[in-house]
Amino acid sequence: MRWKGLALKITKKGWLAMKHNVLLVLPTIQPNGVKYLEENSHVRYAPDGQKETLIRYINENQTEAVVTRSEQIDREIMDASPSLKVIAQHGVGLDNIDVQEATRHGIKVLNVPDGNYISVAEHTMAFILALSRSLRINDCSVRRDAWYSRENRYTMEVFGKNLLIVGLGRIGRAVAERAKAFGMQVTAYDGFVPAEDMEKLNVEKAASLEDGLKKADFVTLHVPLTAETLGMMSAEQFKVMKSSAYIINMGRGPVVDEEALIQALQESEIAGAGLDVLSVEPPKADNPLFSMDQVIFTPHIGGDTREAKMRTSEILSRSVIDALDGMEVYNQVNKF
Repeated sequence: MRWKGLALKITKKGWLAMKHNVLLVLPTIQPNGVKYLEENSHVRYAPDGQKETLIRYINENQTEAVVTRSEQIDREIMDASPSLKVIAQHGVGLDNIDVQEATRHGIKVLNVPDGNYISVAEHTMAFILALSRSLRINDCSVRRDAWYSRENRYTMEVFGKNLLIVGLGRIGRAVAERAKAFGMQVTAYDGFVPAEDMEKLNVEKAASLEDGLKKADFVTLHVPLTAETLGMMSAEQFKVMKSSAYIINMGRGPVVDEEALIQALQESEIAGAGLDVLSVEPPKADNPLFSMDQVIFTPHIGGDTREAKMRTSEILSRSVIDALDGMEVYNQVNKF
């Protein structure tokens, strides 16, 4: 609806309101989310996520919401952007956004906690299976015309093996469900989930991280990057693990002390690793981990399936408009 040159819309509450100004950063979210935002707001596109670019585009267009993927949104940007009301993260992790500062500025921070957990859980199982059967090593053997190297290597079943899940949120619970289907014994370490809740999932609660690590055949990390989780897997933790155990990091790179991981692998304190995330992304070409056959990498794509991206874009775009219209949204992380 237009009246005297102004773009108006009917909100979900039946109000007549002007369309909001929303900033997307190229490359941006999936087409379904972009389409919804274009239909319900004035959308502008920043060519990159550099701080100076964002400040300029936010202020030139009186932007009320910015949709981010990996762009750093810090105090300097917020101080310089008085029109900003919403910061929307296309995904779960919020380590690129200063949430505390946003709260101080009265800016709503949104994420999508339930958009890609299925994809991440499936990717975790792919790592577990690939590591248990030495898929990378065996694939390379065939390509090197070393077919009979199989006689010198024994892989293992995951049936009956112990999986330690560190972080039993949506992703961790989805991993537990899938691991149980493979007949694995599942233990979890999560200080926020009571033992009785874990029992309902047929998951044993680890008394401590170290206790869980001691008996684990596979360890998978599903925690956000916080002051408490930074470097939570370091030399001390690797030393208590079985020499036959594998670690999988699907959270954030700095949750694992990378130097300690390299040393643990070099000294055969653990058997190998599956890494979707690294301390520095993209990594440097001379990273010592790249010379290790017992390590499998993916480029931070655990949640990047077609289905997850479309789902996340749909949820986020609708939440942005609802939040700007003054409605309560389930995925606002900083209630005030």
